Formats: sequence, structure tokens, C-alpha cells
Amino acid sequence: MSGDLVLAALVGLALGAAGAVLVARARPRAAPPTAPALLRLLVETTPVALLLYADDGRIAFANHAADALFAEGETLVGQNFLGLVSAAPAPLKEALLGEGQLFTLDVEGQAETYQLSRRDVRYQGGPHVLLLVNHLTREVSRREVEVLKKVIRVISHELNNSLATMQSLLTSAQFIAENPEHSGRLLEVLVAVEERAKHLQAFLGSYAELARMPRPRKRPLEWPVLLGQLRDLFPALVVPPDPGALPTTDGDVTQVEQLLINLIKNAFEAAPDGPVELRVEGRPDGAVALRVLDRGPGFSDEALASGLLPFYTTKPGGSGMGLALCREIAEGHGGSLGIRAREDGGSAVTCTLPAAHEPPAGQRAQLTLTRA
Repeated sequence: MSGDLVLAALVGLALGAAGAVLVARARPRAAPPTAPALLRLLVETTPVALLLYADDGRIAFANHAADALFAEGETLVGQNFLGLVSAAPAPLKEALLGEGQLFTLDVEGQAETYQLSRRDVRYQGGPHVLLLVNHLTREVSRREVEVLKKVIRVISHELNNSLATMQSLLTSAQFIAENPEHSGRLLEVLVAVEERAKHLQAFLGSYAELARMPRPRKRPLEWPVLLGQLRDLFPALVVPPDPGALPTTDGDVTQVEQLLINLIKNAFEAAPDGPVELRVEGRPDGAVALRVLDRGPGFSDEALASGLLPFYTTKPGGSGMGLALCREIAEGHGGSLGIRAREDGGSAVTCTLPAAHEPPAGQRAQLTLTRA
């Protein structure tokens, strides 16, 4: 494949993320540039970081966005991407070499969200990997504002409906008090008021649960005990009979158990006939990855982008708190939660819990790969 064709492929992949912006930026004011020049202009002006490297890690191409993201503006071409990543902090290494399509990293004290895409391509007769990284923090923040507006509308709607019903019932109770001959209906009215009040309490309680999540009370997690409890709760769940030697991980056993229960329930709701599988894997950096896998319909593109946001749901009557609560638990433990669609159908949700001793602050993930 020629260099120009590779550029065309890069443009085709990048346009899906930022096509309208690129067209606006690249529209010529005078004579149109030649096709190769236009392709290079599009690739170099996209905000998506594009990086092409060979099987041995040698970087064959990197656009300006990739140089800025990974090398503070210096050229990456000719360097070894795999070598750079191997020397990076564990969270960044896991994000760039792992399976997650969305990942969040602590960058200079701020949580930054990125979308990662990887493609196998052939270039100059040999296999290469095309990596695309899109910075989504602003988009996620915009979606969170939209979600906040939505939840205000939902709560206002529910409050108004409940209060209007209760006001009508109280009016009926006042009528009964003034007309004793109807006293037989008073108990019925009071029961209806009580039911509406309990409904409202439960509704608001589900939304308040996220805000009052307590800090985890960490102690070493006993994986055999925890997995045994999950087997008892979900007899159809495929659980490793013996997870083997796992790194020592501190956590709040109640919160971690609730996180896994939520994920497993979601998986069985998506795939009632199974199979639903829980995998527990130790990582070289001492972290433990918990994967819940199903063969249900999988995550849509919209769900992949918004599924971890509070109040987003695709379930009729769902509160949209399940995955958001799981994410809060994972991040409260210093870990992360990621979602992806499986290649052969179904969904995968991965919770990563860090080792008992977190790395010093200076070793937390930064996206710059070329800084010692």
C-alpha cells in the first residue's frame, strides 16, 4: 500500500470522529491542492492522534496531534512505540495496549477521558498497527451537563406528579372530614397517600445513593470467599473454581461485592439464557481485573459513549444508576471501570482494582511517553 493510500485510510478513519471540522478547516480559498497534499492536510489538522507502527514497534507515521499528545510536540517517527509504552506508568500502558475503547487517566490532577481505536493494516508490504486516540473530556463534560439537565427534568416531573396526586388525596380527606357519612373511605385515602409517599421516597433514594457513597473501608480482599458468595447468589454464573494466586488487593468487601452483583445482574438481564462469565485476573503491576462477560445484544455506540454516565439507561423504567454506581465504587478504590462490545457478540465490563500499595503520585499516568 502506498503512502498516499495509507493517508487516505487514515483520513477515512479519522473523519468518523471529526469529519465536519476537518472539511471546514481544509476547504481551500484559492486553487484546490493536489489529492496527496489534501490528504496530508486533513491528516495533520485532525484533532485525533494518529499513529502507525510496525510489529516490532517502530513508528512509521505520526501526525501533529500524536506528536503533541505523546511527545510534547517532538517527532515520534523512527522511535519505538512499544518501547516507549513499556516504560510508561502501568495505567497508561494498560490503556494503550489493552482492549478498552474508552479510558480515563489522571493527568496532572485532572481526570481526562480518551477514546482509543486500533486497526491492523498493511503498509510497505508488512503488518502495522494503526492507533487513533481522541480526547473526549470536553464531550464527556458536555454530556454530563445534558444529563444533569435531564435528571432535573425527571425529578421535577416525578415530584410534580406525586405532589399533585397527594394534594388531590388530601382534598378528598378534607371532604371526608367535613362529611362524616363518607368516613368509611378515609382509610383508603390515607393508604393511598402513604403508598405515594413511599414511592417518592424510594425514587429519590435511588438518585441520592450515588451522592452519599461512603469512602471505602479497605482491608485485604479474600477472593475465594467473595467468589463463593457470588456462586451461591448466581448458580448459573460461570466462575473460575480456583482463581489461583492473586495479588494482595485492598478493598471494601461490601462495596466490591455490590459492584459485582450489579454487573452480573445486568449481564443476566441482557442474556437471560447465558452464558454469563466472571473472570478474575492478576496483572503484572499487582492490580486485579474483574471481567463480567455475556453474549447478549452488546453495547450500542451511544451506550459505549454514555453508558457510564449517571442517569443514562436503555432499560424501560431504569434509573440509569447501575453502571454509574459501579464506576463510583471502582474509582473510589483508585481503580477504573470500562465497557466494550465483544467481537463475537455480547458485552464485556472490566473493573480494575489497584494493588494494595498504589504507586507514588509522580508515577501516576501521564500521556507523555517520551519524558523520562
